[in-house]
Amino acid sequence: MKRIVLMLILPFFIFSGSFALQGSTKGFPKPVVEVENLVNEEGKPTKLGDFKGKVVILYFGFTNCMHVCPTLTAALKQVSEKLNEKGYKGKYQIVFITVDPKDSPEVLKEYKTTRNLDDFAFLTGNPKDLKKVWDAYGIEVKEKIMEMDHGGHKMKHKMITHTPVRTIIIDKDGKQIEEWLGIYLPVEKIVEDVEELIKK
Repeated sequence: MKRIVLMLILPFFIFSGSFALQGSTKGFPKPVVEVENLVNEEGKPTKLGDFKGKVVILYFGFTNCMHVCPTLTAALKQVSEKLNEKGYKGKYQIVFITVDPKDSPEVLKEYKTTRNLDDFAFLTGNPKDLKKVWDAYGIEVKEKIMEMDHGGHKMKHKMITHTPVRTIIIDKDGKQIEEWLGIYLPVEKIVEDVEELIKK
C-alpha cells in the first residue's frame, strides 16, 4: 500500500519541481522594496504594489542613454511581444525606473509612445525619492564628464552611469524572485521564466 501511494505522489513532485528559474537566484526570494512618491509617465502616483497579481520585470535606465538602456529596452520589448503572442498580455508588467531626475513624466511619455512600449510603465520622481529607490535596489548612480570627438572638435559631455545593470523579476505575490545581470538579456529564457511564474 505504501509503495502504491509513493508511486502516485512521486510523479507529482517530479512535475511540480521540474522547472527551475534560469536567472540568478542567489539571495532570493526576498520582499520587494516599495517605491514611494514616484509617478508614472502620465504623472499618476505609482507603486510596485499597484502591479501585485502580475509578474513584474523591473529595470533601471534613462531616456538619454546611448547604448545600455536602449539595448535592454529592445530586449524587453521582444520579451513583451513574445509573451503577448502566447496570450499573456495584461498578466505581466515591465517597469522602468529612471536614474535621471530630468526624465519628467512628459519626457517618459514621449519615450514610451515613440518606441511603442505599451506594456511598459515608466517611473520618475524628485532626486531625493529616486535616490532612495536606487539605494534600496543597490543601484549606484554617478555623473561623470566624458570627452567626445565631434568632427575633429573635442567636446565635454555630462554622462550618467548606473551600476550594476540589473533586471529583476518579481512574482505575482510581490517577491523578488530572480535577477539578470548585464546588458545583453537572454530573451527566450526570460519569456520562459515569466510564463512559468504567470502560470503558478
